[in-house]
Amino acid sequence: MRNCFLFFTLIIFTCACNDGEIIEVQLDFDKDLALCQIETTNQSGSSNSSFLFYDTRSDPFESLSLLIPNTSTTQSIFNPVNNGEVQSIAIDGNTVQFHYRSYNGDPNNLICAVIPPADVNITQSYPASGGIADFTSTFVDDDQDGVPTIFEIDGDSDGDGIPNYIDEDDDGDNVLTMNEIPDPNGDGDLSDAQDTDGDLIPDYLDSDDDNDGTLTINEDENGNGNLFDDIASGSITARFLDENFSNSYTVLTFNENHFFRIVTVSILLTNIDISILAADSLFMGTYETILIL
Repeated sequence: MRNCFLFFTLIIFTCACNDGEIIEVQLDFDKDLALCQIETTNQSGSSNSSFLFYDTRSDPFESLSLLIPNTSTTQSIFNPVNNGEVQSIAIDGNTVQFHYRSYNGDPNNLICAVIPPADVNITQSYPASGGIADFTSTFVDDDQDGVPTIFEIDGDSDGDGIPNYIDEDDDGDNVLTMNEIPDPNGDGDLSDAQDTDGDLIPDYLDSDDDNDGTLTINEDENGNGNLFDDIASGSITARFLDENFSNSYTVLTFNENHFFRIVTVSILLTNIDISILAADSLFMGTYETILIL
């Protein structure tokens, strides 16, 4: 189970009106960032691609946005080589932009729109001409096979070089762990895991699920990698779960392994030269993406 805690930071902006009055703008954003990809064409006809991180609120209607170019370097923010990688990008007011804006309506359909809605307009815009954006990218890998990672972190049951916590098939029998019912009631207690042959080895860790002397992986009669559709004549159960049928077949298909990488990108802005910003730094928030590897 993942526990998520959401922290709200109060950043105070002040601005001077033409009559000398000082206005305080309280920005109370939820720090849960959204992302869109912006495609633009310059006067020469060449296209440019950028990533736009943004956060909005509705009372009042405001946004914080950070635009960075889409390059091989910035793409690594979303799939870092090392956990906790930090990438620093200078805000120049051109290819890298940070804005605080207010609106006369909900900006969510305006920020990334190619054709913006006619009923929402920007009422105030404060761009930064300088500053630093620090992107910290962390990730958690998980095979989401029904076995909590905490129980798999140090093991490699089938010796295939893939740790159990990112191995979809922990026992290497060509049947996905999740399909061998490791946690029937989903309570995180694996003591009731399916154990077809009653040998006290749960099916998801048992290379011979029915204990018929033939390895589960060799009971794929049609060789298509799906052992559930191999049912012997006179039976209603797949061969690999039926001890009465022990024919052995050559393995023709080895199923590929995939796992999920949950990447969290945290953005911290420093030395932002917006005149209304009364803070040395601003934690803009986090953006989360899930990769299948």
